[in-house]
Amino acid sequence: MITDYKGLKAVVTGGANGIGKAFALGFAERGADVLVVDIHPDEAAAVAAEIRKLGVQGYSIGADVSLKEECKKIYDKTVEVFGRCDILVNNAGVSASGDFTNIPERDIRWVYEVNVFSHWFMLGYFLPMMEAQNEHAQIINVCSIAGLITSPASPTYFSSKHAAVALSEVLYKELKAKGSKIDVSIFAPGFVATEMHLTDRHRPPRYAINDDPYYHDEAYAKQLEISKYVTTTGEPLDKVMDKVFEMLGTECFYILTHDKYDGILRAQGEFQANKTRPVELSDVSVKATL
Repeated sequence: MITDYKGLKAVVTGGANGIGKAFALGFAERGADVLVVDIHPDEAAAVAAEIRKLGVQGYSIGADVSLKEECKKIYDKTVEVFGRCDILVNNAGVSASGDFTNIPERDIRWVYEVNVFSHWFMLGYFLPMMEAQNEHAQIINVCSIAGLITSPASPTYFSSKHAAVALSEVLYKELKAKGSKIDVSIFAPGFVATEMHLTDRHRPPRYAINDDPYYHDEAYAKQLEISKYVTTTGEPLDKVMDKVFEMLGTECFYILTHDKYDGILRAQGEFQANKTRPVELSDVSVKATL
């Protein structure tokens, strides 16, 4: 829970666009100083410049959070410019849509390294510092509604987001059990109008699109078109972020901004308790494409 942002020090990964940028600017507008982290250094620097125009400190660093040594670089930069961290947002995330039989192994590794491993790496460096501060702090892991429910598509993305949610839940329970002053929340939205469909532009060199026929097949192009449609027609980002900041002002672990999924989340618990099968969207009155 955060009620007063003035003077707080925030670190946001994937902070140069979309949800990450909205977090960074939202913190700055409320009085926090922000370190913007992104795999695109120039874009991160541009957001930091916007932040400084708001009258607070804005810094940036280019880093690939899927690499542990790069997360150490982020930590070192945070210590250099702030000397502390009050808010850590693990927002960087990517997607890959291949199915079980045709997705290249390299894409599975890329998605997991960004969506899951980066949370491990960042927490490994930042948790000790945040604990040592012995003051209230907030960790926000951006996980997607895909981390709470499933659909018959994109197994790599859905499973990685489920892993990120589980990691966050364990962290929350561990910190609460020892009376820590650190709060943990997950942000698990449905589709939001961002550039998530352009996820391939965030690939590091080792995972760049190559001459594998998979990337040049009609099916790959079609999936990109579907991704573009569901993201560009998603909920307006500003509307979603208003809800996020409102919920951050309360004791809230699950920051869920798309109410239309409430029914399937409730039904899912019943299906599991009844030992039946995974719940489907068609089992409840939800019309949504995942």
